[in-house]
Amino acid sequence: MKPAICQSCGLPFTIETSGTNRDNSKNLDYCINCFKNGEFVDHSLSLHELEIKLLEMAEIHNEISLEEAQQIIRILPDLKRWKMSNI
Repeated sequence: MKPAICQSCGLPFTIETSGTNRDNSKNLDYCINCFKNGEFVDHSLSLHELEIKLLEMAEIHNEISLEEAQQIIRILPDLKRWKMSNI
């Protein structure tokens, strides 16, 4: 199965690392790092803060490449979480 793309952070995730709803069922829109128990883990996270976090993941922690971070940053405004914040 192809990994899904988290509709908050833009990173790929699998069913095993998917977020959870209030009833503890899997939420297939968001990864567990972004969404637990039916709510966002970091309620105050802004789009700009997430962009910085992704760049830090690439530049400081080497979790993703700089190119991957830049690709993800380009799609963030189109993801479900960030579209909702523009309403």
